[in-house]
Amino acid sequence: MKRVLLCALSAVLFAAGCIAGNGESANAVSDRQNKVSVKVSGTDFKDASLVTIGGDSIKLSDYVGKYKYVLVDFWASWCGPCMREMPNVKAAYAKYKSRGLEIVGISLDKSRDDWASAVKRMGMTWVQASDMNAAGSKAASLYGVQYIPYVIVFDRNGNIVVRNLHGEELLGKLDELMPEGK
Repeated sequence: MKRVLLCALSAVLFAAGCIAGNGESANAVSDRQNKVSVKVSGTDFKDASLVTIGGDSIKLSDYVGKYKYVLVDFWASWCGPCMREMPNVKAAYAKYKSRGLEIVGISLDKSRDDWASAVKRMGMTWVQASDMNAAGSKAASLYGVQYIPYVIVFDRNGNIVVRNLHGEELLGKLDELMPEGK
């Protein structure tokens, strides 16, 4: 019972503060997310070791540099804003995969069952990985992720070309990076 209460309390605190745990309301976090910089060119790629739902070990370097662009989506099954954003990520994958986009979802869940259930329920067909450390995720820490959902897009050279865009803004930026017919 203690474990269930602790997990529920952690989920509430993290969801309200989007990992920062700073007591901000979800709306305040959403407003802050919308003000984060859009493009940061020339930022160095940092590799991270992760595990897929199936238990296979992967690294971000297995993807970054091998595709025209790699979108890394930090999310969690307990995060309402993440679940609301997932249809946009799914639309991006459907539209841009054939143009050279790969997506690596990095879950900040602690429960493999919750993570796997959300992947199935939301129809996420792209690579899913985690280090199963939730808010202590080393991968998230490498990129300064303090709240979720959080998206980073890398170019083939490992440069960050997009940070923290969502919805139509993300799709518009991807369309700019990967126009149809090119």
